[in-house]
Amino acid sequence: MDLYEKNWNCPVCNNNFKAPAVKSSAIKLDKKDTDFCLYYKGINPLFYDVIVCPNCGYSALSKNFNKITNKDIESIKEKVCSKWLKRNIPFERTELDAISLYKLALISAISKFKINKFEVAGILLRIAWLYRYLNDTKNELEYLSLALNNYLEVYEDNSTVSDELDSATIMYLIAELYRRIGNFEQSKRWFSMLISSKEARQNPNILDLAREQIQVIKDIQV
Repeated sequence: MDLYEKNWNCPVCNNNFKAPAVKSSAIKLDKKDTDFCLYYKGINPLFYDVIVCPNCGYSALSKNFNKITNKDIESIKEKVCSKWLKRNIPFERTELDAISLYKLALISAISKFKINKFEVAGILLRIAWLYRYLNDTKNELEYLSLALNNYLEVYEDNSTVSDELDSATIMYLIAELYRRIGNFEQSKRWFSMLISSKEARQNPNILDLAREQIQVIKDIQV
């Protein structure tokens, strides 16, 4: 079995519960798309990264589940918990199960007292990837656009510093998401901004990716 039960304590309602987690030995990366969507051989850990409290409905990515303020808790109790209908959370998950759970995480993220646009953007991007797995292009493009809008707000608010992505990577994601939704002019503009920026020089891997992707656009437009 590639899954095991992990114990959680809900920071909103103090409920103790168990949620499925993927054994690290079972994670086998296959390939990666240019917007960092990952594909795996066998079980996909992306399906299991949303933690949902079955008692109150508070939901978040595992890394963010306990990153919540007292004001956030009060807001979530009012906007999420008061409307929650208890349900069974699937232990083994399909793409559609995962999409439903990520949408629950999205509801909690936008119900916080202070909305973290970086957190929201990450959830939206993952929903787009899940639709990509299903070859559902319409919904994929819709969620890529929503993720793009939130990454733009993150960048414009100068909130680009995070534990995961530096400002160069966020600029790259903005450019790449523009490319994927078909706005090549904005994509070229952002790739060009990135390539000439001091942030890119501090992240040579992202700089190389940006150069490759701007060439992809040029080849298409020949």
